[in-house]
Amino acid sequence: MASAVKSSKKPGPNDKCSCGSGAKAKKCCFASGANGYADNHSPIAPDCKGQIISGKADELHDSAKEAVRAGDDTKAAHFFTMAIDVVAKKLKRDSNGVAADADLMALNKSCEGLLAELLCGRSGVYLRQRDVQAALEDAETCTRAAPEYEKGHLRLAVAFESVGASLAQQLGACESGLENCPQSEVLVTRKWRLKKAIAEQKDVPQAQAKAVDQKDVVEPWGIEQTRRLADDKSDSRRAMAAGDLGRALAAGAHGLDKDLDEALRYLHIAVDGGDVSAQRDLGLLLLEMGQPVEASEQLKLAAEAGDEEAASILQQLISEANERQKEARAKLEKLAEMGDPRARMMLADLDNLSAAGA
Repeated sequence: MASAVKSSKKPGPNDKCSCGSGAKAKKCCFASGANGYADNHSPIAPDCKGQIISGKADELHDSAKEAVRAGDDTKAAHFFTMAIDVVAKKLKRDSNGVAADADLMALNKSCEGLLAELLCGRSGVYLRQRDVQAALEDAETCTRAAPEYEKGHLRLAVAFESVGASLAQQLGACESGLENCPQSEVLVTRKWRLKKAIAEQKDVPQAQAKAVDQKDVVEPWGIEQTRRLADDKSDSRRAMAAGDLGRALAAGAHGLDKDLDEALRYLHIAVDGGDVSAQRDLGLLLLEMGQPVEASEQLKLAAEAGDEEAASILQQLISEANERQKEARAKLEKLAEMGDPRARMMLADLDNLSAAGA
């Protein structure tokens, strides 16, 4: 597989940036003095056009993470790509554009692990954009650059799942990750979940159990075919189909009437089959249905399995809960100052709970 880190021709002093902003390259994707950028990065977001953007990898990384938190995947992919270009500008490649494992690891070490973080982050963005092949390539390159980076192996496992790889291939990714990260509880959990799923398929006809090559993306199914696969317990693609059907039912898309109960049922099927993205979507659906406690549990599990979007949403929920708690305490304190005995009692109870939890 070709490396996700690619080189390109150095832009001239008056060349326009390839991102489509209309500005000169030296004033757009890189500040003056940078010496090259990739020709395949994502188009720049409209609100970035004409701006002078930092040429420092760590600052570009921060911009990418801010875009992820804001839910702007187009901008996030753009910033991740620019940061990768900066970090990898001197990386040696062969005639096919592929970097050696040793060179990737040396580069990642020299930048204190930033290359692996960038590749892992961009892989997550590509997954959300449904560019699963690009996500797989970034995740695979990440594990080559940092074999000990747990999150990279999780991202690779999720990418394999998203391209419709066989359960055996997904299991292989987990086991490879555990060879380098033997203490990873999340990889162990995923490994045994996959082993269980494989064991449950032992009576499936060979033709149905045929593995899907990791380079082959499953073609989009019609909605009725998706439903048939989601209802077929013997099909290895059941989890992916159930996830797709659950999302369609939750949104009322593809000609389906919106049905939250059915969406909940199919997303549970997908989650039981090990679909991490479905776990995140299940959490979001539970939030919509007014079940924040159950939603937080699902989002936490998805975040622990390497889903950055779930982690971001969970952090936002925690922040909102903390803010509401502060507002409630401020109201109680005001009532207590006015002499309300119940407010004083409730404040005392809260202080006792905080002390007990400390």
